[in-house]
Amino acid sequence: MSRGSKIMRGALAAALILAAGVAGYALRAARPTAAPLVPAPLVRSSPAIPAPAARRGRHAPPAALPEIPFRDRHGRLRRFADWGGRPLLVNFWAPWCSPCRAEVPLLEQLSRTRPQGLQVIGVAVDARPAVLRYARQAGIRYPLLIGLRPGMRAIRALGMVAAFPFSVFVDAHGRIVTVEVGRLHATEVHVILERIGALDRGQISLSAARGQISAEIAQQAARRAKHAQG
Repeated sequence: MSRGSKIMRGALAAALILAAGVAGYALRAARPTAAPLVPAPLVRSSPAIPAPAARRGRHAPPAALPEIPFRDRHGRLRRFADWGGRPLLVNFWAPWCSPCRAEVPLLEQLSRTRPQGLQVIGVAVDARPAVLRYARQAGIRYPLLIGLRPGMRAIRALGMVAAFPFSVFVDAHGRIVTVEVGRLHATEVHVILERIGALDRGQISLSAARGQISAEIAQQAARRAKHAQG
């Protein structure tokens, strides 16, 4: 092979290598980079609730509240069992949720008057600074358990989705009586607490209490819907 042919072949090989390098760089530059992982906001997501419950925002509950530790507003480690031996209203909420904010006056009133010996507990499923800031603004005085991670653990343990607000009603024996999804009405709470009182006094069974609560709240919802239609 002549010297000129060798030079030409070498130049061609160099050109191909250079072209491949440029193409590789262009391909890497054109490839989209991975977006940073940002936690998705918790949204009101009722379609994941079982279909029979979704019509009224109700859910067939497990037997008892999960034993998951939370930090309260003072940084102390607390569990639901710390309030054992009395009826509980455990309200799952977040400060960015407008129906949750609308519930606060009712929850404050229930916390002050304590019908049937009721203890109100708020489970704030959000970042601690945002929860504390809103709690100060809204004047929330009932106990708060705070944290995104433990809150989501508790939600999963209850078989729920992050459809805020939802409230878990527990009798004095620690049994979950009902779970209400959506903003609470005072008339609904009255019905639930009446049945919990009868249950704690041994006047009705757990299944009877649940059935009566379900029937009465369904009737109340129907009356509100009829009134709203004019």
